[in-house]
Amino acid sequence: MKTTGRVTLWLAIASLALALVSGGCAMAPKVEHYVFPPLGSAYTTSQSNTGSYGSGSSQITSKIIERMWEGKRMTAFASPTGTILANADGSWSAMLGPDDKAIMSWDPPIMFDFPLEVGKTWTKSYRVTLHAAKQTIPFDYSGKVEAYEDVTVPAGAFKAFKIITSDTLGNENVIWYSPELGIWIKSLMKRTAKYPGGPGTRESQVVSQTITK
Repeated sequence: MKTTGRVTLWLAIASLALALVSGGCAMAPKVEHYVFPPLGSAYTTSQSNTGSYGSGSSQITSKIIERMWEGKRMTAFASPTGTILANADGSWSAMLGPDDKAIMSWDPPIMFDFPLEVGKTWTKSYRVTLHAAKQTIPFDYSGKVEAYEDVTVPAGAFKAFKIITSDTLGNENVIWYSPELGIWIKSLMKRTAKYPGGPGTRESQVVSQTITK
């Protein structure tokens, strides 16, 4: 009877452990495609910069708007320091400066490789054009979805994909992307000595947001 009791207990523990593991896996979703924050949404990000990213700390507010670029309607992440222009699938076509002149553009437009799920990896080839220098540079961009986890920033607590990216230009980044909000809520950006503009770091996190879906 004692042996039978022990076996029953171990079976119960094993079943509970399996249920917990299965439940944990189920909590990590597969996100099929990118969804923009609603137009008019805004969020403020704190930044701490070193090296080629600049120096010191600042807060930058970005707003989601629509605008035309090269005859095409785009969704824009617009801020006083610059604007990212995105296509309908969320991929970035260009970055503009405060004067609305193109700083850089990507061919093809650059983005995470959706659908996203934990464990996914990818490597893709792109060309980036640096407009001031009138120079186009080919590069490879790699990514890995390392985890789906709870992340707390000053703006609140969110579920986010932890995505590790790197490229042959010398960028090494860790990004926490919230599919709920449609934005990066936290990032650690690193330019290595290989980067053409020199090494540097930027740490960012969202401190407030008015995104409602």
